[in-house]
Amino acid sequence: MPGPKTHDIFYRQLKQKLNADTLSGFKNYDDYHIFAQGHDFLIYYDFYKIWNQKKLDKNISDSVLLQEHKFQEFVYTFLKTAENNGAIEEEQTRLFIGPGYIMHHILDANIHPFIIYYSGDHVRDPHNKTWQHGIVENLIDIYMMKETESVDPKKYPVYKDFEFNRPISSGLISTLNESLENVYGISLGGNKIGISIHQMSLFMKTFKFDRYGIKKVIFDAVDPFLKGTSSFSYHRNSNEAKPYLNEEHSLWLHPMYASIQSNESFMDLYNKSLIDGAHIIDGIEKLCKAGKIHIDDIYSLIPDVASTYGLKCGQEFVIKNKKYMKR
Repeated sequence: MPGPKTHDIFYRQLKQKLNADTLSGFKNYDDYHIFAQGHDFLIYYDFYKIWNQKKLDKNISDSVLLQEHKFQEFVYTFLKTAENNGAIEEEQTRLFIGPGYIMHHILDANIHPFIIYYSGDHVRDPHNKTWQHGIVENLIDIYMMKETESVDPKKYPVYKDFEFNRPISSGLISTLNESLENVYGISLGGNKIGISIHQMSLFMKTFKFDRYGIKKVIFDAVDPFLKGTSSFSYHRNSNEAKPYLNEEHSLWLHPMYASIQSNESFMDLYNKSLIDGAHIIDGIEKLCKAGKIHIDDIYSLIPDVASTYGLKCGQEFVIKNKKYMKR
């Protein structure tokens, strides 16, 4: 995944690419940018219970199911369930699945292989000195905040961007519960996502906001033991992101298959996601408004790709190609 702030910025920019018919049904689009965190909500759920490793591992494993398996099936099941229970008529439900969930997944699918190649790793690994993947995502967040929002990530109270005080509709929660259970066997997933949505601001305040850099010193000190804490604080210089943007358009390889090559930069992939995403969301919204949720239509609109590696879902993900690997 790109980091939480990059997804937040993407949601806001996507609005400018959507057609007028789509936007006519999204009167409150700006109020729901929190939905841009998509399947990552399951990772953030009860994040502060760091003493409960079993619980946190379950959060991650549930999220991985959504990342790497049955993407098309889940989207179709969600929409069909929402159609059957009437929730599809709610703007909130459509904003969650479209500009939120689907576009989180598509942005990840386009950019994640790039980040994995340039960071050299994916998940936290006790054999590595640090979790470079998380650091790269953090640096890209910082870069995007400075370049697109003209703020200083060290001082900007980023947690305020994730404050959400609206109630989540029962229709959205029940649709998530049913579809997550039916496709992935995840019980009460909608309830967990609903709670996580209201925990995001605290997560960002606890880990990312670091006005004086004190948290960064602490996170770096404990990183050898906890693996990944160095990826938290936004108290970094945005120029540290430069090696991971590929602005020079050098050739890079898909982390799984060397035969898949590209010279696209981070921003190339990001902008491609905006264009492709607008087409998808315009199509989904058109189907929702027409009340015609058919499996063939949904499957023709969205690719069945894993957000981790950007290729067809269900493959075993093994990193074979990488540029940087700090040990």
